[in-house]
Amino acid sequence: MEDMMGNIIGTVKGAVAGLTGVAVCLITLGVVMELLLGSDAQGVFMAKGGVVQGIQSLVTQLGTAGLTGLISAIVILGIVKSAND
Repeated sequence: MEDMMGNIIGTVKGAVAGLTGVAVCLITLGVVMELLLGSDAQGVFMAKGGVVQGIQSLVTQLGTAGLTGLISAIVILGIVKSAND
């Protein structure tokens, strides 16, 4: 029973790490596409204001949130780092 739970948890962790890795790749692709095509080009992966503007908005929101923003940034970095492992 304990082995089965370990396998399930390992499978879920692997799936989440894989999805996080895909999300990071898509964000990177969006930034590169915006740099190559300009922010006026609206593609499948681009937000209305552009990927870079979206990232800047997220950083601004985290920065104005004080300690909560700092903790959120640490959690986000931890998730991204664990996806790369």
